Amino acid sequence: MTLTVTRLQGSLMVLAAGVMFSFGALTFRALVEADAWQYLFYRGLSAGLVAALMIVLVGRNPLRSIADAGARQILAGLVLGAMFTLFIVALSRVTAAFILLLQVTSPFFAALLGRIFLRESVGRDTVIAMVVAAVGVGIMVGAGFGTGDALGVILALLLPMFLGGYTVLIRSSPIRDPGVPTVIGGFAVAVVAGAVSLAGPGIVLPVRDVALGFIGGGVLVGVATPIFNYAHRFVPPADTALLLISEIVLAPMWLWIWPGEVPTTSTLTGGGVALSAVLWLTFRTARPKGSLRLRRAVGMHAGAIPIDPGPGDGQ
Repeated sequence: MTLTVTRLQGSLMVLAAGVMFSFGALTFRALVEADAWQYLFYRGLSAGLVAALMIVLVGRNPLRSIADAGARQILAGLVLGAMFTLFIVALSRVTAAFILLLQVTSPFFAALLGRIFLRESVGRDTVIAMVVAAVGVGIMVGAGFGTGDALGVILALLLPMFLGGYTVLIRSSPIRDPGVPTVIGGFAVAVVAGAVSLAGPGIVLPVRDVALGFIGGGVLVGVATPIFNYAHRFVPPADTALLLISEIVLAPMWLWIWPGEVPTTSTLTGGGVALSAVLWLTFRTARPKGSLRLRRAVGMHAGAIPIDPGPGDGQ
C-alpha cells in the first residue's frame, strides 16, 4: 500500500526540509580544525549511510533500489554530489549569503536546460524574470570579485547551474526511490574527499569536527533530502518554491547571529533583486487562470521548471 500525505502535511515536510538545509553552512563555519575536504568526507559518508538506512527502514534493499533507479537517477546522484562539493569549497572562500542568494537563480538555469534537453519552451514571464535576476546576480558578483576570492565566486556561480541540471534530471525520469540520489551523491563525495584528505592531512579529526560532519551530512542531507524529494510530490510546485525560500533566508541569519558573518550591502541588494524575480514568477505562474501544466511546472530545488503550455493543453 502506497503511503500518501495531505497537502498540509507535505507542506510542513518541505518547510522542515528547508529549515534543516539552512543549518548546513553553520556546521561548516563551526569547525575547529577540519578543512573543506575533511569535512566533505564525513558529510558525504554520513549522508550516504543515513539515506541508505532510510531505504532499509521502509523495507527495500539500497543496492536493488540503485540498480532499479535508471541512468538519469544515477547521474542526478552524481550531480548532487558535485553540488555538495561546490557548496563547501565555495563556502570556504566567500560568504554564505553570497552563495545562498545566488541559488535563487537555479529555476532559470533549469528552464534553459529544459529547453535544450527536454525541448520545453521558455515563456515570456520566465525570460523577464531571468533578466531581472541577472541584474541582481550582476550586483552580487561585482561585489564578490571586489571583496572576495575570485575562485570562490566562480564556484558559487556554478552551483545554481548544477542545481538547474539536477532538477532537469529529476524531472525527466521517474523517481522510484527518493533516497537513491542522496546515497549515490553521498558516497561519491566520500570517495573523492577521502582520497584528497588522505593525500594531505588525513581524516583524523577532533570529535567535534567529526560530529559536525555527521550532523551536516547524516541529518541535514541524509534525512532532509529524501523527505523533501518525497513530500514535494504532494505540494503544488509554487508552494514548494516559497517554502524552500526558508533555506535562503535563514542560513545567512544563523551565520549573522553566530559566528557573526555579516553580509555586504551589495550581496543583500543583489540577492533581494534576484529573489524578487523568483517570487514574481512564482505568483504569476500559480494564478488560477494560468495553464494547469504551467502551474504544475514551477519549482525551485528539485521540482520542475517553468514551461509554456503546448497546443491543446488542458485547463
